[in-house]
Amino acid sequence: MNYKTMLAKVLGEKELAEMNVKAIKDDESLFDELTNKKFLLVVDWSGEDKDGMLYGFFDSRLQSMLGIRLDVPEEEVYQKYNQEIEDPQRGDFVPFALSYFDKRLEKLGARIVLLDLGTDTYNILVSYKKDAKKLKSIKSDFWKLSTLEQKQGRVVIYIVCPNCKDTAYYDMSIEEESHQANVKCEECGTLFWDENANEVVEMEKTYY
Repeated sequence: MNYKTMLAKVLGEKELAEMNVKAIKDDESLFDELTNKKFLLVVDWSGEDKDGMLYGFFDSRLQSMLGIRLDVPEEEVYQKYNQEIEDPQRGDFVPFALSYFDKRLEKLGARIVLLDLGTDTYNILVSYKKDAKKLKSIKSDFWKLSTLEQKQGRVVIYIVCPNCKDTAYYDMSIEEESHQANVKCEECGTLFWDENANEVVEMEKTYY
């Protein structure tokens, strides 16, 4: 596979330029390189090695890729977790934190992407928002990448057209959603997804 095409979606421009892609021999070598450079974070299913581990990673990736910082304080995710999880169990924190941070990253132009290696660890990357869902289509037995939503199966999308106020409902697989190109309002022709399958109007989504 073309490593450079994939890496352009999860690295900053300077990071990509400094990465000697031609010297990478195989998938495992690339995984180790990304981990060593702290472009990819491995977190045990049971929780962070130390408080602030996830926050620091996402804050660092935003700075490298987009030149911005997380817009919430480090302690907020722990406060939210304690408020919203009534009977916390070992292993509950990481999925809660990933969902929490993904919502913040999405507003800032990025998304969380998970690499499924069939282990009990979370292998975490950050992608540019416009590229995140496209990573799932990579043809590789090793690089099985997906956003948090794509791991859940299907999505119901509700749209109120900003021009004619007509409503549209879509119930589809996550895979179908990533191919919604040039979809328009049936009533007035307002574009909902552009030619690259990027959303151009506000949408309400429910994943199941």
